[in-house]
This record gives sequence, C-alpha cells and structure tokens, in this order.
Amino acid sequence: MLILQADRDSLLKPLQAVTGIVERRHTLPILSNVLLESKDGQTKLLATDLEIQINTAGPESQAGDFRITTNAKKFQDILRALPDSAIVSLDWADNRLTLRAGKSRFALQTLPAEDFPLMSVGEDISAAFSLSQETFKTMLSQVQYSMAVQDIRYYLNGLLMQVEGNQLRLVATDGHRLAYAASQIEAELPKTEVILPRKTVLELFKLLNNPSEPISVELLNNQVRFQCNGTTIVSKVIDGKFPDFNRVIPLDNDKIFLVSRTQLLGALERAAILANEKFRGARLFLQPGLFERRVQQQRAGRSTRRTRNRLPRWRTRSRLLTSAI
Repeated sequence: MLILQADRDSLLKPLQAVTGIVERRHTLPILSNVLLESKDGQTKLLATDLEIQINTAGPESQAGDFRITTNAKKFQDILRALPDSAIVSLDWADNRLTLRAGKSRFALQTLPAEDFPLMSVGEDISAAFSLSQETFKTMLSQVQYSMAVQDIRYYLNGLLMQVEGNQLRLVATDGHRLAYAASQIEAELPKTEVILPRKTVLELFKLLNNPSEPISVELLNNQVRFQCNGTTIVSKVIDGKFPDFNRVIPLDNDKIFLVSRTQLLGALERAAILANEKFRGARLFLQPGLFERRVQQQRAGRSTRRTRNRLPRWRTRSRLLTSAI
C-alpha cells in the first residue's frame, strides 16, 4: 500500500530534525525508530529517548491516515544517499516499509506504532515567553561550551535558564570556567529557573536556523517546551540546585582592559601549539602597556606571545591561569 510520495528533501529535512536524539543502540529497540504518522493528510515525524522528545511536520500525504515506526538512522542514511532531485515513494505491507526512488529499492523492518513510547507532557505552564531565534542562538553559542561533560556533579552537565522580570539569563559552568549571557524579553515573569540537559541544548542549537523567526519557550512541571519552525521539543529538566553564579562573577574587579578579539584568539592559538595536551593552559601576564601570553611544556619547549595594548597603569603584576580559547 502506497502511504507517501514526496521529493527527497521534503522528507529528509524533517527526519534530520528529529533523529539527532536517536541512539543507534538502545535497551528498548523501538527507541531506535522514528514514528511516522499521517492524519487528515498531514504527516508528522516523532523521535524520543524518554528524556527528550522532538516532533515536526513532514510532507503532505494523499494516501489516508497511517502510523508506523522504522529505524531512524537507516532511513536517514538511505535518503542522504539519494540524488537531490529524487522522488521517494513509501509502501507499507506485512510489517515492511519499502522505499523506492528511481531504480533503487530498499526494504526496512517496522515495529507496531502502538508500542512506541511517548513522553507524558505536563499541562501546567509556570512561565512562557518568546524571542527571536537569532538572539537565542547567539546566547546559546556564548555559554554552551562551558557545560560539563559526564561530571559527577550532574547539575553541571547542562545549562541554567533563568527568567526574572523581563530578563532571560543563560549560565553554564564545568567548575573551572563560567559563561553568562543575558537578554531582554517582552514579558514580565516571576523568577523561575530550570537546568536544561546538555543533549537538549545541543539539539536545540541545531534547530535554530531561521534568525528572523521567533521561538516560543514554555516552562512546565519538570519539563520545558520549545516551538519553532514547525518543530516542538519537549525535554525533562535536570533536578538539582545550580551553583549561585552571582557569587562567582566578581563585582569589584578593577583589572579591566580592551583587546581585539581576533588578535587575542590568534595569539592564543599560536601559543597553544606547545601547551600541555591534557590541560591546554596558558599564563597571562599583564603589565602597563603590555599583554603577554605564555605557554610552556617541559619536553616540547616554550611559546611566548606579546601584544602592546592600552592597559591601565597598575603597581602590581596580575596573573591568571585559564583555559586556551
């Protein structure tokens, strides 16, 4: 039975939007599948790992209603291998999905859609707001690199999202560095905060590809929901207490100076060639009119880079040990 016919891109793009969270190997085999569902001519694709769930709109179908699941990664790999102009036909019979495109033919096993687990989404909304995708993606790019990876302090393996009044704040730290970004939103909200899992942040960042379009954010009971570009992400949040970032950010620091970002980045990249491969550290030496970056590895050698900048005149030398950019 023919259930769907569409061009390759109109099927591949929504599939790519949901398959990022799918693991190739899972304790529940059906979680390696994507759910394809059509109702009243509109196709929807959905994937979940029971911690995060993504669904998005697919191409229109004229073959009636259906619900099936098939392996997400294999389905995606097949579509990627097809020519851009290919017309794809999907036939479903005897628990087998047959994909045809030109002279190519592929057969994929399916599992009953009734067995596909769906997350239970809360209905109580504690806070809701929207902002442009460009602003939100910029904020994420400014902080996401500071998230911890598989840290025993599980609440650091994510990103703090806090709303208060008309302010949205994003904060991430791995215990060695902390990144903070803030922006105004068109809402007046009570102070509410959640910790987004690392996987959710990375998938959300990939979906923010229409800068002028808005993204809607809803904070639910132990969940958060994002909606943009016809795609909805529902994610559980990390249960824990994020460190008080206000106590970490210095308020009375008088060691402030201006330096070219590209000049600093280039100097650090050159100095980091001889940095310790494990710690990747660089020492920064600040003097009146001089900014020096120094990296030393006992066996390989030493690298020093100096830059003349307009610095305040201090009586003492300031040292800082930080991660290389």
